[in-house]
Amino acid sequence: MIDDSVERFNDADQDGFEQDDFDREVTRIPQHEKGKQLGQSILKDAEQYLQSMPAAEHQYLMKTLKALVANEAYFEVLANQLDQATDNKVANDALNLVHIWNLINHHESDVDFNLLDVIKTEYFQAELLEAFDELNIGNNKAQRRLVIQEAFKLYEMQCFAGCIPVLYAQLEGLLTDILIEKGFLTQNQTKFVDVYKIVPGLKGHEIKSLWHKVKIACEMNAYFIELEAYKMDSSSTVTMTRHNILHGTDVNHFSQERSFVLFIWLFSVVSFMSTLR
Repeated sequence: MIDDSVERFNDADQDGFEQDDFDREVTRIPQHEKGKQLGQSILKDAEQYLQSMPAAEHQYLMKTLKALVANEAYFEVLANQLDQATDNKVANDALNLVHIWNLINHHESDVDFNLLDVIKTEYFQAELLEAFDELNIGNNKAQRRLVIQEAFKLYEMQCFAGCIPVLYAQLEGLLTDILIEKGFLTQNQTKFVDVYKIVPGLKGHEIKSLWHKVKIACEMNAYFIELEAYKMDSSSTVTMTRHNILHGTDVNHFSQERSFVLFIWLFSVVSFMSTLR
């Protein structure tokens, strides 16, 4: 849970950007009709697997997720997403979690295998990095790959106070890279400029926050709003505490469970971005 005594911020507030500005009309950019949704086959297969999952396995999955809620409330969100009527839409990250659950079933024989340990496995890391290698994100790609590999090492060493800020930063960095590569942002030294003037109310159209980048990304491809890592609200503790963690005022969420969720988000983001052309 979040300590109410800790000062709360979000990136939009820091930029003096009013929340209702997100609802104002923006410049519309034609989307590429041929662009596939990244990870589409993963999501489809995961949805089919979830629907066909035996009752006993589904019950065990729910039990596993709920046991993690005490240290990370977001596991309750994931559990609820995966415990709906079959005709209800399931969130992107929850389906990616099902995909990873299926990977575990294929690779692990130990029925007591710890879900959180999958991040340490060669097969999970290989699949994430293979998707990353498909990205077209310019000059930062090689160095960013090394940073992600270091995040894996930090997780394995249980250095979660180091792992978590790295993962938050890479989620934003990947979005920045893809927007530059697609021509929606341009970089002028340390400044990033909104090329198509999509976000209203910015001095010199200079982008300063993750939320501004998300607004632009959703104009490039509407599916970005389906990625939990880029939700423009405070619907989860993982999103709501991001700013304070990165700015040093929140030191209460450096846990393995939070790191795990961020790796799931990174997997979801990379899987989606890898199919953008």
